[in-house]
Amino acid sequence: MMQNRKDTVNSFRTREQRMAETAFQCVEKRAAGKGNTEYLSFANSFPTLVHSCGLVQAVAFAEAKKNSAILEDIAEVLQKPLDEITNQARSKPLSSYMLLSREVLSAAGWLKRYSQALIKENKGEGNES
Repeated sequence: MMQNRKDTVNSFRTREQRMAETAFQCVEKRAAGKGNTEYLSFANSFPTLVHSCGLVQAVAFAEAKKNSAILEDIAEVLQKPLDEITNQARSKPLSSYMLLSREVLSAAGWLKRYSQALIKENKGEGNES
C-alpha cells in the first residue's frame, strides 16, 4: 500500500515542473544546432519585449525578424499549437489575453534560463584553428 502512494505522489508534477522539463529539452536541441547564439540573444530579450510591448507586438516582432524558433519552443512548452497562441493573442478579450501573456512569459522565462545555462557564447575566445 505504501508503494502505491509513493508512486502516486511522484507522478504528480506542477505545471512549472512540466514546463521546465519541456523547456530544457527544447533548449538542449537548440544548443547542439547552428544559430544558437542568435537563439540565446532572442531568448534573453523576449520576456522583456512581452513586458514592454505586449504579447501581440512581441510575437509580430519575432515573426518579422524571422526568430520563430523561440515561438515554436514556447508553443511546445505550453503544449499548444503556435497558430492557436498567435490567434488567441490577437482575438481574445482582455482577461484571456492577460492569462495567455502570463503563460507565455512563464514559458519564455524557462527558455531564457536554460539558454543561459546551456548555450555558450563565443565572445572573445580567440580563433580556433
